[in-house]
Amino acid sequence: MMIAIWLAFAPKQAGGLASYIIVIGNSMEPKFHIGDLVIVHAESAYQVGDAIVYRNLELKKFVFHRIIAQEVGRYTLQGDNNSWVDTYEPTYEEVIGKLWLHIPKGGRVIQKLRSPFTMALIAGVVGAILATSLFIHKSKGNNHMNQKTVREAFASITQKAKGWLSKTESSEPQKPSNSHQGSILEGSFFALGLIALSSLILGIIAFSRPASRIAQDDISYEHLGVFSYSASTPQGVYDSNAIKSGDPIFTRLTCSVDVNFQYSLIAPQAEDITGTYQLTAVISEPISGWQRVVLLQDEASFTGTAFGSNAKLNLCEVESLTQSMEQGTDYHPGAYTLVITPNVKLAGEVSGHILESNFNTGVTFRYDRVHFFLVKDEEGGNPLTLTETGILHEQRTEANTMLLFGSEIAIPALRLTALFGLIGSLSGLVVLGLKLQTLSRHNQIQFLRIRYDSMMIDIENAPATALSPMIDVSSMEALAKLAERFNAMILHHEWSNLHMYYVRAGGTTYRFVMKIDETEAAVSDASLEAVHQGDGS
Repeated sequence: MMIAIWLAFAPKQAGGLASYIIVIGNSMEPKFHIGDLVIVHAESAYQVGDAIVYRNLELKKFVFHRIIAQEVGRYTLQGDNNSWVDTYEPTYEEVIGKLWLHIPKGGRVIQKLRSPFTMALIAGVVGAILATSLFIHKSKGNNHMNQKTVREAFASITQKAKGWLSKTESSEPQKPSNSHQGSILEGSFFALGLIALSSLILGIIAFSRPASRIAQDDISYEHLGVFSYSASTPQGVYDSNAIKSGDPIFTRLTCSVDVNFQYSLIAPQAEDITGTYQLTAVISEPISGWQRVVLLQDEASFTGTAFGSNAKLNLCEVESLTQSMEQGTDYHPGAYTLVITPNVKLAGEVSGHILESNFNTGVTFRYDRVHFFLVKDEEGGNPLTLTETGILHEQRTEANTMLLFGSEIAIPALRLTALFGLIGSLSGLVVLGLKLQTLSRHNQIQFLRIRYDSMMIDIENAPATALSPMIDVSSMEALAKLAERFNAMILHHEWSNLHMYYVRAGGTTYRFVMKIDETEAAVSDASLEAVHQGDGS
């Protein structure tokens, strides 16, 4: 039971799984209110729909919200009562745990208990209870566990240990005695009982959790597009008689530009990739929203993860489109934007998952009525090298796991372990019980030895009874109760065909006698009144 309580409620700071959170906001209403206590457990994985507590490094506090999406190791969260999504997306390491137990108004109780006055009051009450119990214990005059008794008990244990060592050091094999059999049987009962209880606790924990869960695989892939352009030009304007990628293009010098585009799909285990592409040029005026599309080539198909394409761009034709718009509308903007896009559409498989994606990121030029020039990237990267990352979300069903003592163990395995452990231990207890029942019918002496071995000592001579009255009891169970009551050992003496058992307490000797060849005890005609008189003396 202590192990089960530890697993369920021990805080993380003490090596357990639980974390205690007091709700201080209304973002999770109507189910969770201010002052409620939320207990969360650390899990091996979290999924959409789970209410979790995470550490928000921006706010520098813990937040209790619900997962609404998952992206490449990060979780997107939102409060049940919020209309907006959390700006901070925690990783798995920043998640404290998943909701396990909700105690309405439990946080208020804890806050009251943590006040100095309440803590002092509790400490005073506990101290008073301990002092009272100690005083009552002393007032009873229960001195059967005095120093002499402790010394005797220690001497008995030492003597048993020496006897066991002397037996183990002997080279001759010895037949196990009844005492050893009793110890083995008692240990077997204890071990099987412990296994049964542990299996029951493990079964309750395992069967209270789902056997499977929905897991999400995030597989990332990347589109890579590299543009380049070139054109011939008269000498004396550029370093050479050709325009290279990155140079401005003056329409008075040339109208025809060769555009080259190289595409690659970067993805793990990409298979059966097919698709189409078509280079287009879009001239637009961003303020008014006017635009015209110029097709640079017909739509073409490709197979595989890479292809290359070339097309001719007539800048004079683009310039004439802008002039026609200005003449027809009498609107004369200062500049235009020209974007060349590849319009890639592809499909296939990536790591066994279906892929359908588009790549429409293009290279951008500005036109100011005199020349076209490349728009630089604000981050300082190469504006002709374009990338775009995509993610495949694939859900699958997998075995649920539980974080137990720092290791992830599958719930189905825990269930099987609990069932086999419970069935095996209970079967063992039944077998041992039947064995004891059979032994009690056929060998009462050995049965008594096994049953009361932990409180029995063999002696060579019968105890002297000249100075203390002798009272015979009717059964071994009664003698054992007296031994437990007076915290005394049962003394066993074997003489001829008789087995005599004694308990000495309070100046009185209690005795139970049994013959070897009888299955029932041969006891003297002692009444319960004599037992009570012996106890009183």
